Amino acid sequence: MTRITSRGKILTADFTDDADGTLQMAFNCAPSASSVKSAAKIFPLGVIRVIRGQARFCKKLILLGFRVKVQSLLPFIRRELLMRLSRLLFIVTLAIACVVFTVSAQNQEQKQTTPPPVSADDFQKAHQTVFGSETDKAAEASRLTSSFAAAGSGTVENVARKNFVDEVIFGRMERDKVPHAPLASDEEFLRRVYLDATGLLPTPAKVREFVENKDANKRDKLIDSLIGSDDFADQWAWFWADLFQARNESFAYWFKQNLKVDRPYNEIFGDLVASPATKNASMIPTWAIYGQSLYNALRATTATDPDNYYYANRLDWIDESTVNLGRVFLGINMDCFSCHDAAGHTDSINLFLTTKKRSDFHQQAAFFGKVRPIATWSDRSKMPSSAQDVIDDLAPGYKTDNDAPFYTMAEGRFPRKAGTYEPAFILTGEKPRPGMNPRQELARIAPSHIQFSRAAVNLVWGKLMVVGFVEPYDGFDLLRLDPNNPPPKPWTIQPTNPQLLDAMAKDFQANNYSLQHLFKTIMKSSAYQLSTQYPAEWKESYVPYYARRFVRVLTGPEVADALAQVTGNLYSFNLKGQTVTRVKQLSNPTGLRGGSAGRNNDAARLASITPQRGNDGTAVSALMQAFFQSGRETPPSLANRASAVQAMMMMNSPAVTNRLRPETGLLQQLLKSGKSDPQVIEELFLTALSRTPTKEEVEVAQRVMQSNRSQGASDILWTLLNTPEFLLNY
Repeated sequence: MTRITSRGKILTADFTDDADGTLQMAFNCAPSASSVKSAAKIFPLGVIRVIRGQARFCKKLILLGFRVKVQSLLPFIRRELLMRLSRLLFIVTLAIACVVFTVSAQNQEQKQTTPPPVSADDFQKAHQTVFGSETDKAAEASRLTSSFAAAGSGTVENVARKNFVDEVIFGRMERDKVPHAPLASDEEFLRRVYLDATGLLPTPAKVREFVENKDANKRDKLIDSLIGSDDFADQWAWFWADLFQARNESFAYWFKQNLKVDRPYNEIFGDLVASPATKNASMIPTWAIYGQSLYNALRATTATDPDNYYYANRLDWIDESTVNLGRVFLGINMDCFSCHDAAGHTDSINLFLTTKKRSDFHQQAAFFGKVRPIATWSDRSKMPSSAQDVIDDLAPGYKTDNDAPFYTMAEGRFPRKAGTYEPAFILTGEKPRPGMNPRQELARIAPSHIQFSRAAVNLVWGKLMVVGFVEPYDGFDLLRLDPNNPPPKPWTIQPTNPQLLDAMAKDFQANNYSLQHLFKTIMKSSAYQLSTQYPAEWKESYVPYYARRFVRVLTGPEVADALAQVTGNLYSFNLKGQTVTRVKQLSNPTGLRGGSAGRNNDAARLASITPQRGNDGTAVSALMQAFFQSGRETPPSLANRASAVQAMMMMNSPAVTNRLRPETGLLQQLLKSGKSDPQVIEELFLTALSRTPTKEEVEVAQRVMQSNRSQGASDILWTLLNTPEFLLNY
């Protein structure tokens, strides 16, 4: 029961039934004698919660690797699973019925008691997930990294300090005597920078070329060639579209072009908040990000005629848009005090928020007080359509007592106190200049504040370095950022490195808010290029020092695109008449499920490897969701967690297995190329893992291919796709 795993180790799957009925699954890697330095001890893939008694069935799902195909287990699994689920469904139904009958009988015998009022502590707990991650992202990244990359021994000489980022990072470690990892190898760096910059893997030819290149500046030159490319624009436009919850093709194209030409970030913000009015979203794509806010801001009624706007709640729409802009561009979450004063609710969560009142939020939202979204009317259907909303600046302002002709009462928030509110910037109280358009004034005021640049730097740093200066990205506490003005105890300074955060924010401003400059500053630093391998005992207290590279689980689109790239079985999407081959070349993930969005842009038409295979859009969508790709109905989680669901999807999903037939794609090309078995094996490793195989890996793989060459090659590639080395960016 063995199979090849990363860096020449033998992999087994262990299932242990814990005392509480939890089935714990972990990948255990035993290092071979020649690869101790790069051995990965344990890659935990999560916990499956099962009812006691079902664990014995789950234990049968042991990986059989090359010798027994996982596919051969599927009939047994389906048969057993159906039997177990049928029994479980009967038991659950019976239990629910008993509970219902019991409760009904009790209600007949006694009066229903009034529940006690919610305590302040309970109310505070309910707010905590609004302003912070449910899990500690830094601790999670540290745990994943420690389980993937074994700790070593010895010391590492100081690496070159290439820019001010390195001066701050390594100067701090030197001062506090914290050892750091060595620089990553060329293979590790190449794979890392490709995944971060483009979401794709380097080709085998690129790996060989880069490793053989003796140019001392080859890393900087590679970074320069990737930042600003089409693939870079696809990768990072998807990232920001997730943040904005945008699904519009025009918006995706517009943002990609901004990234390619390095449009200043403050100008991007200006376009988003101060776009010309009296136009619809299809003509001016920046208005598209406001449409998604309607999910929380419409009455459950319809218009009765073209002049009836009462069905729409404009104030809720403005509030939701204001919250979303604050999350992304200011790094603060205004959701709580958009409903009530924050004092008394966020006291143990965020000091800055406790100083804010609901009236402060209303004043921030009032920058959009004159904006009206007017849906077009269809005489044919006798219904309004929000697909072609017309936007103008003819509303009377942010008036909470009477917003006629729109519906006034709050529906997505607590009732508002009646009044008229004038615009004032949430961080400084600055108001628009007389006679100026408030939205254009917001485009001027917000970027001039250092927090605008801090939020941008933190977003990019958090993605490239895995752990942001502030987590979550919208959880900034502005009263805990300055080490020279510390908060009262027991509060502490919030950022992992406040000096570097502010230095990078100022550098971002000084370089005309250039995103490409920001990316290159981080990626060209030695801090970014450190290895995951650590030369000494790793301590959790080292996390804020960025003393090693933290591993990152690939995102849903990265997994999907890398899967198609590695297997050579590409997708085929019809995007506005143009064929594209990758998920991230689309505007949004919803079309993969074959819904209305998919019908509109033909995104659900994926590559058919054979006529019998048909559409695998649902399988690809499910795979992406396992890696935390949202449908953009809500803000993204930006999770960095490995799970058992991910492992099982990679082992059994049709999106994977349908691409591993020897008669298609890369496998067909290699098997018919005349290459020897060792050459085929090397090409598979270079394609999937961006490195050459070890001697032990070649020996095992050759034995696998001896009995059935084509099936053996397929099994090898399946195994490589299921290793931590493929699913992690390290």
